[in-house]
Amino acid sequence: MTIIIANLVLVLAAGWLFRKYGIVAEGAEKAFNQYLYYLALPALIILKIADTPLSGLGWRFLAANTLPLAAVMGVVWGLWKAGVLDWRFARLLLIVSVLGNTVYMGFPVAVLRFGEEAIGYAAIATSIQNIFIFTFGFALMTLICDVPCPPSRFLRLIGRNVVLWSSVAGLLLSASGLRLPELLRQVLSDIGKTTLPLALFTIGVGLYGKKLAHNLPRIALVSGFKLLLMPFFYLVTARLTGFTGFVSRVTFIEVVMPVAVLNYIIALEFDFDPDLVSQSILFSTLVFFPLLYLYDWALKVFL
Repeated sequence: MTIIIANLVLVLAAGWLFRKYGIVAEGAEKAFNQYLYYLALPALIILKIADTPLSGLGWRFLAANTLPLAAVMGVVWGLWKAGVLDWRFARLLLIVSVLGNTVYMGFPVAVLRFGEEAIGYAAIATSIQNIFIFTFGFALMTLICDVPCPPSRFLRLIGRNVVLWSSVAGLLLSASGLRLPELLRQVLSDIGKTTLPLALFTIGVGLYGKKLAHNLPRIALVSGFKLLLMPFFYLVTARLTGFTGFVSRVTFIEVVMPVAVLNYIIALEFDFDPDLVSQSILFSTLVFFPLLYLYDWALKVFL
């Protein structure tokens, strides 16, 4: 695990240093993100899911990718109803505490820990989690209001969720048994190979300049829900349903990812606190690395 963490940290640090010393210009991460999000990630996801056998991904797999998220959302809802959380923070916490960096961070960690075979299952888990968050989660979020709330625009976010739609395309290919033409397959493979290192490098570039100036109690609460409470609910779900083995471990890695960069876009769309969200992304990412030792122990013992 130390080697895996060192690998992750060094690539992230390279991105941070390249931005700090001007080798990568300000705003370059936007171009990297566009390439990753609209080309490299879809290529990787379609190819890997299409090659992933769907047999064995039954109700236990579905439960493991939805029930822990529902449990965390239920805790947030209960705290709001009890008056512990104000409605604005409760709306933010409901989404940010379950939407993890399952692609940019999750895919590389899964591959380093379990090998290339893990990407397909990681992508399917990500797509199920996204569907649940962008339907049940956002519907529940609209009910958390003490005053007239901003209009919901989650359908637009679903339409722009390239990870989700490329996952659907891969699932259709896998279920139908169709194979991509060899030339297209080779092109997607070559493009997909650029995804994992560039994703980590881009995170490093994006972390430059971010600070933890204030809101530490709320930042810690968001990160605690994401990095501790949701993994706990996953382990409980896996134990109760008997969901163990390779696929369960890969799914666990996706569940424990820190707060996703996508949450910042959602913060702007839904009138969340974007500063709090960006600080939560930074804090949860930094805390994630020492916690990897705990997660690795947990998956060996319980999964």
